[in-house]
Amino acid sequence: MKYKKVVIIISLLIVVAGYGIYSYTAESTLTFSPPVVASAPVDVLSVQPKAVKQMKPKQITVVEKIPQPISDSFQLMAEAYASELTLPSYSIPLTTDDSHLLNPNAYIPQSVLLQDGASASIILSKYRFSFPEPVVIKLDVKGLQINGASAALRSELNDEAETLISTAMLGADGEWAIQLNAEEDWNGPMEVSVTFRAKGKKQILKTGIEYSHPTATITGVEEIRAEGSDMLIPVKLDVERAGYYRLRANLYSVDKQPIALLTGSEKLAEGSVVMDLKAYKGVLTQHKGPYVLRTFVLERRPAVPGELTQYGHSEEPAYKLGDFAVESLSDEPWQPDEQEMQRLEFLQKMAGD
Repeated sequence: MKYKKVVIIISLLIVVAGYGIYSYTAESTLTFSPPVVASAPVDVLSVQPKAVKQMKPKQITVVEKIPQPISDSFQLMAEAYASELTLPSYSIPLTTDDSHLLNPNAYIPQSVLLQDGASASIILSKYRFSFPEPVVIKLDVKGLQINGASAALRSELNDEAETLISTAMLGADGEWAIQLNAEEDWNGPMEVSVTFRAKGKKQILKTGIEYSHPTATITGVEEIRAEGSDMLIPVKLDVERAGYYRLRANLYSVDKQPIALLTGSEKLAEGSVVMDLKAYKGVLTQHKGPYVLRTFVLERRPAVPGELTQYGHSEEPAYKLGDFAVESLSDEPWQPDEQEMQRLEFLQKMAGD
């Protein structure tokens, strides 16, 4: 349901690419000239040239028509995109079914099948870590007796993975674990590998994580206030590296019911700054305060090609916003911008509307 605008645009590009190939073929014009007919030999000196009436080449023009399956695809995309434009992209409604948005930093274990129906998986508390957080690695093995296990962490910033730490894991009966305490040089994408032996064979499992020194830290929120049809939430940050930042956070009711995913983007200078998040009235009307802001993802976007996305973090997992009079917000409807309307009109035109 969420982020459909991005999915729609990607789908649109794929369909348009296929449609472009079709259009190129359909618009070709075929030209036929009169056939040349062979005749018996003649004396060219005794034959007077005769005026030959030139025949205009016949032209056949193929009339372009969009195939029905492509038209139907555009129709579906137009309807989905139109529904997305009823609310601003900076304030997207959430439900309890939106697990990937409610837990954007969740690590999803992948079970690997081993011999004789056994399986093993690496389990981590999350995918993205901030210095100086330790990395706790767990190994879960089912259906197989193993003799010891070890874990290693390697940097993936260069072609040859550099081993940062390697140590034995503690445990038994298929459950093994180790806590790796952070060091200063831990930064960037990393590979986690776990090695163990069973029935004389060595097994290696691998997965990836992100580890970073925070480029900015969320320190709190200021008093929320009304601004037109939006509830404005000023988020306080301490920025260590200036740059273009994107902040995403989830808004909850006091009874822990998800309300909306809020997104803000801004170029930030170093030092103490405030970055605003906005909750549109249309997502607040069914939820009463007091409100809570939690589940933060703070990104410093790449400034040049090849630069990696860097991350910030929050001092607290959640911040209470207090009560708010939703009725104080204006009832003016959300108006999509010109580019969004042009995309919608294009989709509707291609769908034959």
